[in-house]
Amino acid sequence: MMGETRSWTEILSRARQRLLGGEDVAEEPGPREEILSSWRRSYDEGALTSGLASPYDDNINLASRLVRAAVIGRVHEDVLGSPITVVLADSRGKVLIRRSGEPTLESRLDNALLAPGFNYAERYVGTNGIGTALEGKINQSVVGFEHFNETLQAFACYGVPLRDPVTRRQLGVLDITTWADRAHPALSALARQAANVIEEGLMQMSSRGAQELLREYLVASRNREDRVLAISAEAFIGSGSAHRRLGGLGREEMWPMVQGALSGRDEAELPLLAGGIGTVPLRLRAVRGLRGDLAGALIQVLEAEAAQSREERAHLRNATGPAAFSGLSPVTVGPTVMVRRLASGRLPVCLIGESGSGKRFLVEAVAGELFAGRTMVVLDTTQPDQLPMSDLLEAWRSGRPGLIRAVDGLSPQHLDELLAAIQDEAARQASECGWLALTLQSTHPAATSPLGGAALTPPDELQTALAAAGIPIVVVPPLRSRVQDLHQIVPSMLRRLSSGRFDEVTSALMNKLVREPWPGNLSEVSDVLSASIARATEIGRSGTLDVGDLPEDFGSGVRRKLSPLEWMAREAIVDALRATRGDKQLAADALGISRASIYRKIKVYDIDTTEF
Repeated sequence: MMGETRSWTEILSRARQRLLGGEDVAEEPGPREEILSSWRRSYDEGALTSGLASPYDDNINLASRLVRAAVIGRVHEDVLGSPITVVLADSRGKVLIRRSGEPTLESRLDNALLAPGFNYAERYVGTNGIGTALEGKINQSVVGFEHFNETLQAFACYGVPLRDPVTRRQLGVLDITTWADRAHPALSALARQAANVIEEGLMQMSSRGAQELLREYLVASRNREDRVLAISAEAFIGSGSAHRRLGGLGREEMWPMVQGALSGRDEAELPLLAGGIGTVPLRLRAVRGLRGDLAGALIQVLEAEAAQSREERAHLRNATGPAAFSGLSPVTVGPTVMVRRLASGRLPVCLIGESGSGKRFLVEAVAGELFAGRTMVVLDTTQPDQLPMSDLLEAWRSGRPGLIRAVDGLSPQHLDELLAAIQDEAARQASECGWLALTLQSTHPAATSPLGGAALTPPDELQTALAAAGIPIVVVPPLRSRVQDLHQIVPSMLRRLSSGRFDEVTSALMNKLVREPWPGNLSEVSDVLSASIARATEIGRSGTLDVGDLPEDFGSGVRRKLSPLEWMAREAIVDALRATRGDKQLAADALGISRASIYRKIKVYDIDTTEF
């Protein structure tokens, strides 16, 4: 159709057809990025493209804070006699209230199931003003053919997320719907204005302490928003950059620490070990209610560099594992925080994950920060020549950190010796011992132990024995579940591998790296970067690596960049296909999805089924 003039409706229709056919929508003109992302989510979730099958729930709470704060009646008066409908939905997309200004529009909305009790989440009805505003957490307009489901293409919807003004938790959506040919930007402004009034009503319903906390935060964060947060039992308020300075710690973890630090005082300083980013000094100030109780606290993040020793900073610059970086994904920060917490209490831990996923790097980073100046003792069961178990335990009892790599390689005799020593130390509550970390691969090839040649303890029995000894197991996720971490991992790994000769990669190269499934995890990344450094060095280049520096056998990756959730969905499908030896029906049954869905997802996620 080159050279022909096409209407915007035709362009959207063509783009939608390409998506449903598994083609690359980006190759031709199409919808806005937020609409295209919503189409892809709707497609992957199996939302219907025609007809509607929204679930119905008659349990509607009209006494909730959201409904009580809503001014639907006032807005309804403004739209009476107009082809406009006002809808209030909860945080899951269930319609709570609907008020229409025109009977004809109301009747059509009944047919479209946009009525109290029905759910308008994207996974049920596709792209729409309610579900898409909830998913994107931003104001959203969806007009005509931008809807994923054909039944809804007769309408224009304007959705505005509603948040608790104190906790910032998303409570629901206010949506204004009209006919597609009556779409107008003024309706978006009307929806925003009504949403502001609702949030003002929610603020008036908040406790006095919560209101005071918000007021204090607004004043304190002026001109330093990236370093000030407010916290209470219900809220954790702050910008994204301020939250990242805490290494991803959430309210459930921070609030007890803040309460303890402010016990009996109005101000305190708290050195925080958070998310692999070193020691973060915090200044706390209490915000009290009318009765003098602790309603919340303001948190000021001070300069972290001032609280780190030269040795700590050097270690963080040289570390290459997930614990060494700030701004990591939640699936990385979670294990990092848990390992740090256990290590600070000198409690043993077992890290389980795929080969090369960064288990050892995480242990070394944490040990280097918490046991500075004490060399870690490593017992690697995959190597035949290792120090005796007794030497490891002696070093641990003397206060040094110890690591047992591939603990499943221990013989039953050595395992019993290890567990007995750990339980004995726990019983005596010794405070002078160091820290013990164990690693375990999530796959267990049959082998014999290099330590004495005795048969290995079966994996199930091993995990049962560790649990009985009170040793928690922390799962280190594979890289494909957290590929966005490559933005932090690659530059640091690059500097280490090249001894500083290279320190960054181009955006084009990074785009290729984040599209790879990385079955070899961080070890594979290290191999690829090493080969790229060698190629660039041969021609005398330094500084920045580009796509042309990649080894010739580097994989082709997936067609489009996947989100973390999409990578996890892809991983689940690959695991199911591997377990069923490529039987798609059995894999679909195991995952609880239809045969058509698994075929569609195999195509969308570029899964090569010939390997199974």
